[in-house]
Amino acid sequence: MYRFIAKQFRKPSGLLGIIASSLMKKGNIHAYNIIIKELGIESNDHVLEIGYGHGVGLNMICDKYDCKLSGIDFSKLMFNEAKKRNYKFILNKQLELKYGNYQDIVFDQNSFNKIFFINVIYFWKDLDLVFRKIYNELNPNGILLFYMAHPDDLNKLKFTDDSVFNKYTLDFVI
Repeated sequence: MYRFIAKQFRKPSGLLGIIASSLMKKGNIHAYNIIIKELGIESNDHVLEIGYGHGVGLNMICDKYDCKLSGIDFSKLMFNEAKKRNYKFILNKQLELKYGNYQDIVFDQNSFNKIFFINVIYFWKDLDLVFRKIYNELNPNGILLFYMAHPDDLNKLKFTDDSVFNKYTLDFVI
């Protein structure tokens, strides 16, 4: 049962995915506030969020900053939820949402000057591959910010099944 729940946090779908999305939205708001502040977004920025989920972070940025944003998520449920939440920003071409696996989607080299992700790293098996891709797509003076929980905190949660969650330490990621 816990493995099934863990999979919903990785890639929400169906009714349980809607519940997981609601929990993520509430649980990630603090991380979004920190990340958005630390990004130091300016009007000429092109920002990418990897794993945008419900689209709340992108919405917060679009509401406050006049910059270009892109996002990628591989959950169809999250894509649809984010698309509804951010419809006006998509319509005015401030935001572009992509549906698919980040590792399979090609962005131009040096496309972004800021890239961020929140609570996504646990679901990547090959960090070298992902970080090489990010490095390629981030311009030379770009900023990468991410948020992840400490493995000890993840271990306190019964649904963070080891077969779904990779509980990396910050030292390992660095």
